[in-house]
Amino acid sequence: MRAEENFARVESESGIIATLVKHPEFSFYSENLLPNHFFDEDNRCIYAAICELARSGVKTVDPYNIMEVLGKSPATRRVSDRLSVDSLYTLMEVSDSICRHSVEEYRLLVSNVLEAAMRRDLYRRLRECEDVCMDASQKDVESRVSKLLDDVLVSYSSVVDIPQFKDVVDDCYALIKSRQAEGYAGIPFKFPALNEYATIERGELFIFGAEQKQGKSMMLLNCAVDLLKRDQAVLYLDSELNTRLFTARILAHLTGIEYKALVSGRYDEEGERRIQAAIAWLKTRRFTHIYIPLFDPQSIYAAVKKVYHTQGLDVLIVDYFKGRGEGDAFDSYQELGRFVDRRRVHVKLI
Repeated sequence: MRAEENFARVESESGIIATLVKHPEFSFYSENLLPNHFFDEDNRCIYAAICELARSGVKTVDPYNIMEVLGKSPATRRVSDRLSVDSLYTLMEVSDSICRHSVEEYRLLVSNVLEAAMRRDLYRRLRECEDVCMDASQKDVESRVSKLLDDVLVSYSSVVDIPQFKDVVDDCYALIKSRQAEGYAGIPFKFPALNEYATIERGELFIFGAEQKQGKSMMLLNCAVDLLKRDQAVLYLDSELNTRLFTARILAHLTGIEYKALVSGRYDEEGERRIQAAIAWLKTRRFTHIYIPLFDPQSIYAAVKKVYHTQGLDVLIVDYFKGRGEGDAFDSYQELGRFVDRRRVHVKLI
């Protein structure tokens, strides 16, 4: 516990309690701040009690109604037994000197406490990661470590201020203007007719659906090459073709040499020159192809995170995603959507 004290912000915690004693309604501006985010146990329980009083419509906080709330719950009764009305009166007497009287100042205190709580939680998870790494019997270490850390980061990702629309509309319109290119917003597809309905937007999900052997993979290959020509960083997760077979397919696409002729060697010196030129061009692109015959969310996630952090990533192509539902397109969309939401990876699934 001594190491975790380095991440405590007890002064800010006390400032929050003092502020809420005077302005219990300020608790509605910190609903993402939970009692477990407090380091000091007394502050944790008093904060929970004042929030409950505020939700009940109480406008005046005093030692008696705080003690009444603390005594109701088995989780806080122990603190109620330790505290006294006199000690709470002392707290209220000193609150005048440290309380904040504006929402903006109060939010600064909340931000300090949340940051400290995140650091403590990350520290604990890093210790767990250390145990996983030191245990030779542990399997799939990379996935376990990623999950341990990401669970903390995800839990704090929703702790953000919610601005009024008047505060964001100008920036949003400026962003809209900046994305207006070629008559489309976002990254247009290779096929103009498709751009009339959708374009590639960061953080969004786009699905190509068709029966077997109807050209889905060729469509995705065309999209991948066009994105590479636009200098986008692309990761292609493939459940059908290993990287050797995919290389033959993309080289055939780039050179115009028939696939069967390319894999069998039935091409002339000019064909070889075109192949080498295509290989040289591919080496200048930010492109990764990974063969994963059996998809699962964790394997996809591990691959995406590694490429994202080591090579950069703008667009993720999955060819093709085998859903666990009944094969219905809506089920697949929902499953992929949950994957995108849960992983917070700002790329696009095609």
